[in-house]
Amino acid sequence: MISDKISLSEMDALRYQLSQCWNVPAGAMDAQDLKVEIIAKVRPDRTVQSAEIVDQRRYNSDQFFRAAADSARRALLNSKCSPLALPADKYDVWKDL
Repeated sequence: MISDKISLSEMDALRYQLSQCWNVPAGAMDAQDLKVEIIAKVRPDRTVQSAEIVDQRRYNSDQFFRAAADSARRALLNSKCSPLALPADKYDVWKDL
């Protein structure tokens, strides 16, 4: 996991940055417990090349999860959150998030 390879402060900076671009859908059931896993490929310039939602079964069957997952994916791809707040010298660690 990336959290095992970058510092807590680096992880916090990334979380904060993405939180500024992520709008959790209003009325999402149990939003505080919702976990969306996304696999992202990141270029050396720290821009996101691709972002894929992992749990496709739930994505296709749960409208609340789908809305939250789409919102999380949009946050990763949002140009306002680019480049990602990641340490440039650790590209080999975070190129696959």
